[in-house]
Amino acid sequence: MPFSLQGFPWRFAVYFIAACYLLADLYACKGPLHARLMQGRGSSPEGAGGGYAAEVYGRPLTRLELEEAMREHLWKRSESWAALNAEARKQTRWLVLETLVNDRIVRAFRIMNGLDTVPSAAEARRESEMMQRQFANAAEYPGRLAAQQQTQKSLDTAIRDAQLDEAWITEKIAHRLAEVTEADTRTWYDEFKETLRIPQAHHAAHLFLTRHDKTKPDREVEIREIHRQLITKEKTFAELTALHSDDDGTKKIGGDLGWCTRERLPEDFMAAVERLKIGQFSDPVPTKLGWHLIIVMERREARLPSLEEARDEILALLTSQRREEAVKSLVGELRQRSQQPTKFVFYHPQVIDHVEPAP
Repeated sequence: MPFSLQGFPWRFAVYFIAACYLLADLYACKGPLHARLMQGRGSSPEGAGGGYAAEVYGRPLTRLELEEAMREHLWKRSESWAALNAEARKQTRWLVLETLVNDRIVRAFRIMNGLDTVPSAAEARRESEMMQRQFANAAEYPGRLAAQQQTQKSLDTAIRDAQLDEAWITEKIAHRLAEVTEADTRTWYDEFKETLRIPQAHHAAHLFLTRHDKTKPDREVEIREIHRQLITKEKTFAELTALHSDDDGTKKIGGDLGWCTRERLPEDFMAAVERLKIGQFSDPVPTKLGWHLIIVMERREARLPSLEEARDEILALLTSQRREEAVKSLVGELRQRSQQPTKFVFYHPQVIDHVEPAP
């Protein structure tokens, strides 16, 4: 009997071959379909964006978002990524990520529960306009948005969402906040008043010659000649400062530095300031930055503020602390509800462990 293909189950064969290819791509060969799937699910640490770092209530938290948040985290703390060891880098990644996850959980519950009082959208517009005004060159703003993979519309939406989240938190913690009483304020003052001590302050002026001018290697000879002209009264301190000082911020105002404390200026400079009597010109003073001639016009000694002086500051501090505790408690409850009985937060360590701060 001659061979015939009539009646052969072609459709089944095609489906079978396609299924075999799909399985081979996904599991055996890990081909392009596998790569695309893993990138979408956050398993690929390489490439722009690099997949998802986490998913919260079905919404992705991208690698780019984590990178941007890490950069801001380090900037606020004046920390350098290069200076952190491997363990510190890992802790930073997860600390920043958990903050982002908490924000997403709050947003999910806010969307599910709604707000009793919705704030005006005008405030979001004002904040957006204020951000634009921070750029000296208006042309820089679109480039900055593009670098963050944002558009003006998406940024406005993000600002609005953040304000709605904050309003929702305020509503939910209102019943948890206990009023700060006068007794609370006094108790805190009695225990921690030393932390409020106002340090010694000096109203000083200086004439400054930098060490970093390569065309002038020997500034000591120069500063001593300026000092000679000062003490022989050939010129006034204000005249000499205007002519010679390298401090562009003060040379036109007689070298006036305003009120100075140890927290504000370098230690070697302040040590010289503290030794001077009021109205006394210093001899040339060498510091790490350069040479100085200094005069102290006024001095205020260190002192403790009274409770009355410190009341508003203490009240603001205690109110902030109680709000922070209430928010922490609320977020803890929301996180617990996000894990039980159904899990709504998923992490992708294979992405997270490769993330570095945005440049």
